[in-house]
Amino acid sequence: MALLDRSSTLAATLDNSQRGKGCVPYDPNATAPTYGYDPDLGAGIVFTVVFFLSMLAHIIQVTMSRKWWYSAFALGAFGECLGWAGRAGAHHCPYNKTLFSLQISILIISPCFFSAAIYYILGQMITQYGRRYSLISARMYLAIFVSFDIISIVIQAVGGASASKAGGEDPPGNTAPGTHIMMAGIIIQLVSMSAFGLLWLIFLWRARAVPISRVLLVVTTFSAFCIIVRNFYRAIELSQGWEGYLITHEVYFAVLDGALMALSVGVFNIFFPARYLTGEAKLDIRDHEMLTTEGV
Repeated sequence: MALLDRSSTLAATLDNSQRGKGCVPYDPNATAPTYGYDPDLGAGIVFTVVFFLSMLAHIIQVTMSRKWWYSAFALGAFGECLGWAGRAGAHHCPYNKTLFSLQISILIISPCFFSAAIYYILGQMITQYGRRYSLISARMYLAIFVSFDIISIVIQAVGGASASKAGGEDPPGNTAPGTHIMMAGIIIQLVSMSAFGLLWLIFLWRARAVPISRVLLVVTTFSAFCIIVRNFYRAIELSQGWEGYLITHEVYFAVLDGALMALSVGVFNIFFPARYLTGEAKLDIRDHEMLTTEGV
């Protein structure tokens, strides 16, 4: 592709528009790339491979179990794989605006799929162990929280496109409006996941005497915690702007986004939810007493 044809021209000899359209190698004498640094090739390759393997494992697990909703894990891992592959390519083309826009948009959106799968896990628990342990029904959980996920994705995509377009102009335009829109999407996702976390804790407290798999409870709580921490990081990062400290230091992105999301989806490869949940309601002694009292 012409987009990835690498040029031997020094970036310092080109203007912003020329650097942004081609594949120009990093030049320390030129204006810093949009990333604020030359993306690390090793990190890009490692995370690309990690998320690819997780995606492949989830596809196999979903196919074997026929629990198709859990394919959301595979979709999220696929997005993460593409995003990190884009960052690996950005090591060779750090000034390319299209590559920057694609990877940042995909990596911001992909965790929404992990959240959707976690919402479904709680829905399955409610279905299997009893509606009385939850403040709202399993269907309501999916309807409310997946809707917020979709809204968050749309808002972040619109904001990302706006900020990328402004940043790609020569001279660069005002990226603040697009950045604020992206941050709004991240905050919606953060509030949604935090609200879910509260309802999740209420469910765990009410169902504390129920023999639910402790492994699945710990794994799901850990995965949700990783997503919440990642969302906090992203919100703070975007609030600092495109030249802020967090966004211009790759180590924070690698640890607080890449590593956390790899852990969030990877734990479900080891402890696949379908092994612990059937989705079929279980009748315990209190259900039996209630039904007997009602004369059923």
